[in-house]
Amino acid sequence: MVLNIGKVSPIADYMIIITGDVPTHTKAICDEITQNLKKEGEIPAHVEGYNEGRWIAIDYGDVMVNIFIPEVREYYNLEWLWSDAPKVDIKTGS
Repeated sequence: MVLNIGKVSPIADYMIIITGDVPTHTKAICDEITQNLKKEGEIPAHVEGYNEGRWIAIDYGDVMVNIFIPEVREYYNLEWLWSDAPKVDIKTGS
């Protein structure tokens, strides 16, 4: 899920919320994102939670990426917390 939080908060423009099945999966997703963006010259300002892998937050400044295992995603429910933020259709970008 991609939320346009820039419409409701100054912390970033977009928040991406992803679910991995288990910590190994969330770490693999994080690795894939950071390695591919590094090839494009984008380096995260900070990565938090990688060692545990239950909730990994990647800070790219204007874009925040959150990768959760299912029970942690359900517990924190960022979709509800940011419910005022419009969802972005990732197929069309709007």
